[in-house]
Amino acid sequence: MSKVSVNTPKTPVTEGTNGVAAATLPNVCKMPGPPAPFVPTPLPNIGKSGTDPKNYSKSVTIEGKKVAIRGATFGSMGDVASKGTGGGIVSSNVEGPTSFVGPGSMDVKIEGKNVQLLGDPMLNNCGPSGSPANAATMMGVLQTTGFVTVVNGEDKCPLCRQRHGEDATLKEAPSTKVNAGRLAQRVARKVRSGESPPLATMLGVVQCKCGKKKTYADHSGDTLQCVCDSIAELKWVGPTTATSPDIKKKKVKSFLEGRFSQRGADLDKTWQKLTHRAQKSKRGETSSAAYPPGSCAGPRALVLALEDKAYPAGLTERWFHSGKQPVEAKIRFRDAESGEEVEAYFDHGKTVPPCLTCNVIIPSMLCPEDKEIECQHP
Repeated sequence: MSKVSVNTPKTPVTEGTNGVAAATLPNVCKMPGPPAPFVPTPLPNIGKSGTDPKNYSKSVTIEGKKVAIRGATFGSMGDVASKGTGGGIVSSNVEGPTSFVGPGSMDVKIEGKNVQLLGDPMLNNCGPSGSPANAATMMGVLQTTGFVTVVNGEDKCPLCRQRHGEDATLKEAPSTKVNAGRLAQRVARKVRSGESPPLATMLGVVQCKCGKKKTYADHSGDTLQCVCDSIAELKWVGPTTATSPDIKKKKVKSFLEGRFSQRGADLDKTWQKLTHRAQKSKRGETSSAAYPPGSCAGPRALVLALEDKAYPAGLTERWFHSGKQPVEAKIRFRDAESGEEVEAYFDHGKTVPPCLTCNVIIPSMLCPEDKEIECQHP
C-alpha cells in the first residue's frame, strides 16, 4: 500500500497499491444460448493495478513499484466464461485491459506524463488494442486494504488433523469482495424503497475455482425474501425463500455426514461441542462470538457450491445492517501483521472473519482427504 500522496490526500496508482476497478456500468457479454446462439448477459469484470501492468513508468518508482502514468493500462478478470461465444458485446474481448478515463494529476508528472490517481474513473474490458470499452468503473480505481484468510492450509485440519498446504488455503478474493458489495447494494435499495423491512444479516459469497466463475451466495439467520430475491436478480446460485433456518443448519451437517460418512461419530461429537459453545456464547459466557453450527452465511454459501461439485476460489462474509450498526459480538481472528490473536467488532459493510464455530466448520467442509481440490461441476 503506497504511503505517498500526490495533490494530497490523493494516492498514485502503482503496482503495489492493490488497486481494484470493478465495473459499475454493466459488462454485457455474449453467453451461450439457447434460445439464441448467444444471450447478452452482464458479467463481472475486475481490473487489478498489479496485474499485467502496461505503459507504467520506466525510470521512476514509488516505494519500489512502477507508477501508472497517462496511457497506462492493467489486466482484469471475471468474464472469461463468455470467451467461447465472443466475449463483450462491444469489445469482443474477455478479461480485456482496464484503462484510465480520468486525467490524473495535472501538475505532477513522471516521465512527462500525468500521474494516475486512486479514484480516477476507468474503462473496463477494453478491446485487444485498448478500445472500444465494454464497461466502466465510474467510482474509480479503489485501494483494497488486504483480504481475509478464511482457512489457512498450514494449520491442522480440525477433521483429519493433517496440514493440507497452500492449495487448501481459502482467502477472500477480489471478485467475492466486490460481489458481496453488489449484493449489499441491492439489499439496501430494497430496504430504502420499503420493499423490505429493516434487517441485519451476514452476506456470504463464494466463487468457484474454474473458468466458469460461478457465484454462490446465502445469508445468516432467518431466510429473508429480499436477500433471496437479490441473489436471484444477480443470476447467482442461492437459497429459496421456502428454506427454513433449521433446514439450512441441517443441510450443512448433512453435507459433512455425506462427504465424510466414515467419520460420523467424530462429526456428531464435534457438532454437539460446537452447539454447546454457541449456547454459552449466547449467554455471554465467551469473549468472542460462536454462533450455532450451520447458521452462518459462509458455510451456507459453501454448501451451495460444494453440492454443485464446485471448489471455492474465494469466500467473503460481509456484515449488513440497514441501520449501519456494527456486529453485536466481538470476532476473534489472527492479526496479519502481528500474527497474534485479537478480538474486535466489525462495522456495517466490512468483511468479517469466521466466528469460533466456523473456524471449525469451514475447514472441515473443505478437507480434501483423497479428493481433487478442483471444480468438478458440468
